[in-house]
Amino acid sequence: MNTRPNKLPGAWLIDIEGVLVRDKRYQPVPGSLEWFNGLVASGVPLCLVSNNTTDRPGDLVDRLVKLGFQVQPHQLVGALGLSVQWLRQRGRRRILWLGHPGLESYWRDEGFETTGPQPVQAVVLGANSRLGTADLDRALEPLLDQGADLVCPHRNLFFLDEEGRPRLGPGVWAAGLEALKGAGQVVTVGKPAEPIYHEALKRVGVEPTEALFISDDPLSDLVTAGRLGMTTAFVLSGKYSDHAVLGRMEQDQWPHIVCRCPADVMAGLDGSHDES
Repeated sequence: MNTRPNKLPGAWLIDIEGVLVRDKRYQPVPGSLEWFNGLVASGVPLCLVSNNTTDRPGDLVDRLVKLGFQVQPHQLVGALGLSVQWLRQRGRRRILWLGHPGLESYWRDEGFETTGPQPVQAVVLGANSRLGTADLDRALEPLLDQGADLVCPHRNLFFLDEEGRPRLGPGVWAAGLEALKGAGQVVTVGKPAEPIYHEALKRVGVEPTEALFISDDPLSDLVTAGRLGMTTAFVLSGKYSDHAVLGRMEQDQWPHIVCRCPADVMAGLDGSHDES
């Protein structure tokens, strides 16, 4: 592992799926509820940093609150919300949504057109385990002939569905559609791109070197956090049950801490627990 930091973090940035809850079933990871609420009670600044593109941001917070997590709406920075901001700022109102069909209404509620004869201004990807070739074919004309932007809320290559099964994520589709080399921009706002990290740091009001980032995905989440100067903690409660995945990374990209679950992170900070 990288050298362990010698001081406690000034703020905690926390992934949701695989850290607080199990995959899309949203069952709390053992010990995560007490651990998280203890952090809240301590008053330390914290922020949930999520690539979730299957739930409206407000619904995501509500799901966590119903489970007992003491989360406030302002403590969530999500790839979906940042995608909305990016599109609005650039006047992209007519979109093709290639994500969870249940979120089609979310985009309309946010003021976007998802159907109609007008040329598409942006193709927006999202996690959708039922996405097929016919769906992707719909992106060809906008990207190749209409100059549409390709907006990637995130680049995760896979996610765990409601049964805990790995499913191909939007990062796979993004790579294929980007290879078309259309005239529009290709933009990623969520992890592993930097915008979501900078927004989270702004929320908690600290410099990167003062923050700790916790995730179950060292490839998509922690490499960027570490490059920005954050302390990183890899928990084995989500996508990966051991640290063999670190063999796919350069050693200087390895997380500072590896532990079983978020409740063990504090012990990892003082060196009394490490799965390395």
